[in-house]
Amino acid sequence: MSNLKNVLPPRIFEVVERAGISTFKQIMILSVWDIKKLTNLRTDDIKFLKNVAADYICPISHTCDKLLIENELRVKTGCVEIDELLMGGFRRGTLTEIYGESGSGKTLMAIQAAAHNSAAGCVFICTEDLFPVKRFAQMKHRFPNVSSKHDYGKNVYIEHITEAQNLLSCVRVSLPKLLEKNKPALIVIDSVAAPFRSEYSNYVQRAEDLRELAISLITLAQKYTLAVVCINQVTASFDGADNVLPTLGLAWSNMVSTRLWLKKTNQSVHISHLPMENREKFRNTEQSVVVRKLSVIFSPDLPNSSLKFIITSTGIQTVN
Repeated sequence: MSNLKNVLPPRIFEVVERAGISTFKQIMILSVWDIKKLTNLRTDDIKFLKNVAADYICPISHTCDKLLIENELRVKTGCVEIDELLMGGFRRGTLTEIYGESGSGKTLMAIQAAAHNSAAGCVFICTEDLFPVKRFAQMKHRFPNVSSKHDYGKNVYIEHITEAQNLLSCVRVSLPKLLEKNKPALIVIDSVAAPFRSEYSNYVQRAEDLRELAISLITLAQKYTLAVVCINQVTASFDGADNVLPTLGLAWSNMVSTRLWLKKTNQSVHISHLPMENREKFRNTEQSVVVRKLSVIFSPDLPNSSLKFIITSTGIQTVN
């Protein structure tokens, strides 16, 4: 009864109390007609009474996008516009694939994300080229109040692996040991395709190994609440308007939560058309820069959208 007294207007509370209605549950269960017989209140007052009771006892509701923000289930990419496209960044607990042709900016995007999350920590597994240390060092100039004394690579753990079985062993054995001692925000594999494209002739075994790799990565992502980003190569496609597809087939695709496509466009932008603060990121102020495109191909919680960007000395810069 005390709760009713604190919530209801005094006039309505006195009528309800005299009628013997003492709980919010009674107000919700009784029909409008039943309450009217007991209290002789007007229909509008009874509807108001039911609304107050419903608001009081109803649990707080949250939409999915608010839950994602509240639980911080995203890892920032280092580019504000890309984070907006991805509703906050790479989703923790899932596997995100970035695929595209050579030179489309796949590795750069991964390096930028690694640099941006260097304070929290990042694991970077290279299967093709060596880790681009100089490119990583350039990324620090994107940080506010950058300091030459700070070691931005201190929490970035790098591993070079060229064979599929070594990669599986790393993910099964070495990586869990590292994650027990450290709490990185991101795992990057660049690229996941290289070890599996070169040494396999038994495609059934390759499919099984890819599935094991993906399950192991997703398990680690969920257990340690981190994001996994895998760079993938492309293969030619002879149907549809798009002439490339990600490699590794359905065995791999079915394990990916979010797929992003990077590609070069036929468009270019002259340096003089960029904002002044962006022109300083190019050595040659007379040059034109190829515009690239990032597209969300599929995702459980993102719309199919895209944005255009260029590559500067300090990373990705979006353009209109």
